[in-house]
Order: sequence, then structure tokens, then C-alpha cells
Amino acid sequence: MDTSSKTVVPASAAEDHARVAAQAALNDGIGLYNECDYQGAVKQLGSASEIWAADKATQTEALIYMAFSYCVTARPVLCRNQFEKALKLDPTFDLAQGEKGHPLWGPVFERLKKGK
Repeated sequence: MDTSSKTVVPASAAEDHARVAAQAALNDGIGLYNECDYQGAVKQLGSASEIWAADKATQTEALIYMAFSYCVTARPVLCRNQFEKALKLDPTFDLAQGEKGHPLWGPVFERLKKGK
């Protein structure tokens, strides 16, 4: 008889926990972005393993906020790199209408979408 206290977590419960953890990490990064802590946002979003183990939509959103953070801190190459990663994950991804018109990242994203 096995007397170990090993607990088996059903896949759905483990998946739910992973989704919640990924969303919390994403929300933390977005919160830092919204507080104008762009370097903190990049660090949080880039290092949160929960995000990078999550679904494409979560990963794409993290990449977009990283791109925004790089653009507003005058790092256009890093901004473009994050948009490229997002488009590789989801080639159909597009910015919201209000985001497209942003003077810093709008043109960068549009050039990428057009393949330039």
C-alpha cells in the first residue's frame, strides 16, 4: 500500500490555475505600463514564465505591451522586434483602431503588417 501524500491535480484544475497565474502576471505587467513604469512592465512581462506557457492570445498581449513600452521609451528596434514576435504568433493580429493611430507605434506596426 502506498502511503505517500502525493496529490494528483486533475488536468482541468491545473489548466485553470495556469490560466489564472498567466492572467495575473499579464495584469501586473499592464498595471506597471499604465503607471508609466515602462521598464518595470518590460521586466515583468518578459520574465513571467506563466505568460510564455499560456495561450497565444496571452503571449501576444504581453508582446504588444512590451512593444508599446519600448516605443514610448525611444527604443524603436526593440519595439519592432516585439511586434514581429506578436505577428509570428498570430499573423492575423491587428491593433485596435485607437492604437493604430498612435504616433510612436502606429507607423512601426503598419510597416510590419505591410511587410516592409
